[in-house]
Amino acid sequence: MRPEVRERQVARAIAANVGLPTSAGDPFADDKLVHLNRTKAAHVLAVAGTTSLTYGRASPRRAALKGAKEALADYAEDATFFGNGRWEDAPSLSWTPLTTATFECGLIGFDDERAFIFWVEEED
Repeated sequence: MRPEVRERQVARAIAANVGLPTSAGDPFADDKLVHLNRTKAAHVLAVAGTTSLTYGRASPRRAALKGAKEALADYAEDATFFGNGRWEDAPSLSWTPLTTATFECGLIGFDDERAFIFWVEEED
């Protein structure tokens, strides 16, 4: 089995443990979730944890980004991270839904010893 296929299966299993996805489409199919490096994963985590998806821009404060980087530091160098978008500061954002919420942002991460999912839903 190719490593990319295994990684997506693991991410799907992590999401399933918390009852996701609930969206109409399958976010794990066709590479809809974005494979993120550690720096981009920390950005997504900071956006999900500290910004409003409904109002404002997806631009976390430096302290939030630092905290997200520190949180991910416990994961092995070869850890895998998936997000439902890149959540970069841009005029229009797009993401792949895992839920039926109007707005959502999240991160799934794992290494050989631990795994997590951090998902935020907002309604306007």
